[in-house]
Amino acid sequence: MNIRMSAALSAALVIAGVSATAGLAREPGMPRGERTFERLDKNKDGALAIEELQAKSVRRFMKLDADKDDKVTRAELEDWLNRLARRRIDRILTRMDADKDAAVTRTELRGYIAGLFDLADADKSGGVTLQESRAYHVMARKKRTEARRARSQARQ
Repeated sequence: MNIRMSAALSAALVIAGVSATAGLAREPGMPRGERTFERLDKNKDGALAIEELQAKSVRRFMKLDADKDDKVTRAELEDWLNRLARRRIDRILTRMDADKDAAVTRTELRGYIAGLFDLADADKSGGVTLQESRAYHVMARKKRTEARRARSQARQ
């Protein structure tokens, strides 16, 4: 499998993975990453107390309670997941649908993947190393964080 085909497969898997994990974003659970763990560990003792975990988890999950009756119903969960799915579809089309016809052709997908590849290939060697891939993800995360902050400030 050549590098471009591998990149195409990777992009498809990332899209599928993001879509699958978006549905779990508010589902309570144990933190996976160091940053999340540190954010939850309010007293910075290196261990999560149940109160630290529950405070954030309950607050986030109960935001789904649209009618404020102190319970999250199946309908509220479905509404939230449908909104997430619609937003994700909009993001995919915004990024990949070059001619804005509400469909992504094979050519558009290849162009999108080529753009990702070119951004990640920092040394322009024609191949993306693991280090370059990680650096790309760090850069992309920073851009997403900046965009979220800008949207949040615009709402205030």
